[in-house]
Amino acid sequence: MEYEAVVQSALEEIDRRIKGDIYVEDLARAAHYSTHHFRRVFMRVAGTPVMSYITRRKLEYALYELSKGRRILEVAVEYGFETHAGFTRAFKRAFGSPPSLYCLHVPACPPERAAVHSVRLKQEAMNMQVQIKEIQPFDIVGYASRHRLPGVGKISDIPGYWEKINLEYGAALTTLHDTYRQSRHCEVAVCFDLDERQACFTYMLGVGVDGADAAVPQRPGTYRRRIQGGLYAVFTTPRVAEDQYVQSIHDTWGQVLGSWLPQSGYEYDEAREGYEYYDERDHGETAQMDIYVPVRKRGKA
Repeated sequence: MEYEAVVQSALEEIDRRIKGDIYVEDLARAAHYSTHHFRRVFMRVAGTPVMSYITRRKLEYALYELSKGRRILEVAVEYGFETHAGFTRAFKRAFGSPPSLYCLHVPACPPERAAVHSVRLKQEAMNMQVQIKEIQPFDIVGYASRHRLPGVGKISDIPGYWEKINLEYGAALTTLHDTYRQSRHCEVAVCFDLDERQACFTYMLGVGVDGADAAVPQRPGTYRRRIQGGLYAVFTTPRVAEDQYVQSIHDTWGQVLGSWLPQSGYEYDEAREGYEYYDERDHGETAQMDIYVPVRKRGKA
């Protein structure tokens, strides 16, 4: 209990000084421990090295500031990262993905109160359905539009997407499936061309096509995009009622980027795009879908 109280006190002190320089020696001195002993105690109680925790905590606060529309360089400097590139490198080391991807899929909210229990839980990979598998390339044909952050924290927040292209959701997908009769029975949602500095990205929703459909002429206003093959981590959302479906997708993205990816031996492969995959399981009183995250072993270029 003494050790937990010491670490809890250190967590609170880190939050109080989150924008300043935080030295392990100072935290150890406040606990009346040697630096070496304090490091061991922190690791034992929190399950993570103290400096790793400090960096991640700064990044969590910085992410929330970015979600409010502030410039990345301004926020990076405020939290002790000297450059935009330095901030991005630190984020990738901590989370295994670029900050733009995290902002896109994980709801923006202030960091929760630092507590020993919650810190320890973050070090444990979530118990998720995950498969690591090679995917063959395929094309999608659908509708695309350009959007800006903030205001779009995740795919479902894109305001009036279908109104923008003057199409009703169900009718648009039915038309695409009728046009590409040999298509995979699936819909694919993908975000690409993420521009961190300008805070914008392209969103596309379409149907998967291959085989005989490859030669079918595109309908006016549609786009074709190649989904690259390669190694993907595939996560399946829990099967839930319709009124809980969107939240389950949000929660799964949050678990993937906030818990699984940082604790896995993989990192997000920015040379390819992740996508959401909807098939026959998406229909009915209960629904589920898959999230495909392009990954590579950490440290591999």
